[in-house]
Amino acid sequence: MNTHYVDIVDDNDIVLKSVPWEEMHKNALLHRVANVLVFNSKGELFVHKRSRNLPLHPSVYDAKFGGIADSGESYDSCAVRELEEEAGISGAKLQYLFDYKYRSKDVNTNAKVYRCIYDGKLKLQESEIEHGRFMTLAEITEMIKKGEMTPSVKIVMDKLKAISQ
Repeated sequence: MNTHYVDIVDDNDIVLKSVPWEEMHKNALLHRVANVLVFNSKGELFVHKRSRNLPLHPSVYDAKFGGIADSGESYDSCAVRELEEEAGISGAKLQYLFDYKYRSKDVNTNAKVYRCIYDGKLKLQESEIEHGRFMTLAEITEMIKKGEMTPSVKIVMDKLKAISQ
């Protein structure tokens, strides 16, 4: 089996070293993540339930597709790759929205968030996603208040609201 390497970065997003994914995860080392918000033409955002088998936030809802950038991979190419892997969407026009930082005892990331508009059928990655559907931003806000979303969704939604005003 090939070892999966991830770039470890500093707070300014400068690459410090490359380590195996397992080491990054075990030690909660700061790394890069790309997220994609998938909206439909009605302005609803796709929300999905994370698999119960995932090591981080199992069986919790998320409003973004995405994941960890491989060592040497750009945020842009990570966003494209993760969107295709997790949602089966290829060729969508991605629009960069903003950066955010997420820090906790379990995971530390520098992230870039993108959006796309997609009205087709999604092909969800069964190993990572149980199910999902498009929801209004008001419905998502209620889920955040009830603690039903991953912690980073609140950060993303707050930033999204700020740039939308």
